[in-house]
Amino acid sequence: MLQSWLEDRYLPTTRLDLGLRNSIRASIGYVGVFIAAAVSLTYMGLSFDKLAIVAGALSVGIGFGLQAIVGNFVSGLILLWERVIRVGDLIAVGNDTGHVRRINVRSTEIETSDRVTVIVPNSNLVTGVVKNWVRSDRVSRVRVPVSVPLTASPEAMRALLIQIGNEHKLVLDEPEPSVSFVAMTETCLKFELSCFASDVEKAGRIKSDLNFAIFARLQEAGIGLAGD
Repeated sequence: MLQSWLEDRYLPTTRLDLGLRNSIRASIGYVGVFIAAAVSLTYMGLSFDKLAIVAGALSVGIGFGLQAIVGNFVSGLILLWERVIRVGDLIAVGNDTGHVRRINVRSTEIETSDRVTVIVPNSNLVTGVVKNWVRSDRVSRVRVPVSVPLTASPEAMRALLIQIGNEHKLVLDEPEPSVSFVAMTETCLKFELSCFASDVEKAGRIKSDLNFAIFARLQEAGIGLAGD
């Protein structure tokens, strides 16, 4: 009841982010279960000596086959308290990238862009390598490679690409778009337009828009694309 009241009535009225709300709600649940278990054992007449015997028996069980479950439980507590990963964050674990939808006792639910729910053991998130795209902010770099024939002017290409980057309404003015002359080969000149998006979730759309714009402007200027 307390968890429901916090989640539905009190926490929505605060300025706390979604991840912190989830951590508070889950922590209250763990504390409540611990208190309920302690009170129940007390009413059953179990003293601390008897609890020590039970704890010893549990330790044997943990040693024989519950290490993974206990490890995931402790890892879940670490995730909730340290908040390096929060509900709503966009993270990458292995080959899967998606939003954190729920941090449970044993595992964390991640929803990918394909609407597939990936269940990841909490210990993997604590001991493994996790890329959090929105840990500090939601700004993301967008890189667009472009290869043109040797006859193209590098200065003209830089001016053209920077202009296209500045014209996109979702590209940040600061840091401003920049162009790198990446390489020269026997068949082409390679450039890379680099700019920043205010929201990492819009980076794919921005890159697609920039590709469309670059292709159209190159055709207008009579500059073709070149392969490696």
